[in-house]
Amino acid sequence: MIPDAAPGREPPVVLLNYHIDPHRRTRHFAAIAAELGESTYALVDASSPSDRSRVRILVNKTREVSAEMLAQFPRLKGICLNTTQDWMLSFDRTAFPLKVRGVETDRGTDVAEVAILLMLLGLKRLHELPRWHALRSASRMLRQLAPPRATETVGGHNWASARTLTVYRKRVGIIGYGLIGREIHRRLEGFGATVLYHATTRFSPAIEHRLRIEHREIPALFEECDVIFVQVPLTAATRGLIAQRELARAKPTLVLVNCGRAAVIDKPALASALRDRCIGFYGADVFWREPMPLWDGFRFLRNVRITPHFSESVLERSDHDRNVARALATLAREIDASPSAA
Repeated sequence: MIPDAAPGREPPVVLLNYHIDPHRRTRHFAAIAAELGESTYALVDASSPSDRSRVRILVNKTREVSAEMLAQFPRLKGICLNTTQDWMLSFDRTAFPLKVRGVETDRGTDVAEVAILLMLLGLKRLHELPRWHALRSASRMLRQLAPPRATETVGGHNWASARTLTVYRKRVGIIGYGLIGREIHRRLEGFGATVLYHATTRFSPAIEHRLRIEHREIPALFEECDVIFVQVPLTAATRGLIAQRELARAKPTLVLVNCGRAAVIDKPALASALRDRCIGFYGADVFWREPMPLWDGFRFLRNVRITPHFSESVLERSDHDRNVARALATLAREIDASPSAA
């Protein structure tokens, strides 16, 4: 690491430029400190104007890093990203020749896969397939008893008379464009959908153009979108963020997917919207009480699919905090070895 700070000098700072869940803060800091080892860097997740000249490294998730932001840190040497991508960097690289390092694997890919799975379940209306379609007419019963041998030209094509929806050229909203929201977006690109997003802090036009996304307020998302993904953390500000007012604006075919936190959505309002078919489908990997109670009314709604909060339970999953800490440690060594280190 860098030479020990001179007596009376405060150590240089690594600024974690993202929100940290208070319940995970101690563990998160410990993981980073363990990888840094013996170091005079101070880890902080907030800085005052008087301390910003001490910041040498910025650790960033999805907050936009602009030239205006960098101007606040006159002695910044490098940026460590929580992802393999650098789409959130909007500054001129020639004007700010900083070292930039990302991690080897992205966070949120496993959650994004489950979110897309739930979206497809809703769009393909598997929950609406008739269970006793053979009893709906005598001809259906006959075909069930003596089905024709399937060939290229003969067979029981769509023998349940099902009708499905598609995301192709539809409008899809992402509420909470963080690391997981970004991974959902990457997968949606292959479907040919138009992606809208909502975030507390809107990205600059340059970032929106780069990602091909459009910003909307939450009520507008419910008015315009065919599919909405909810990926925001649960805080005092986000509890009950989506309630009856938002759901009443939705299309009756809306597919709503929540792999963030259940309490972001008002439960009674959602149950009412599902029963009254104000929205088409709700898929979630989270619930208000976990495990999901046996007697909960959501178990009896046909247009609902709840998975058991297993999206981050991939067998070969590596610890993302540790991956970020390793990338940070490598970046710190590179900066300390450069002639301009100070």
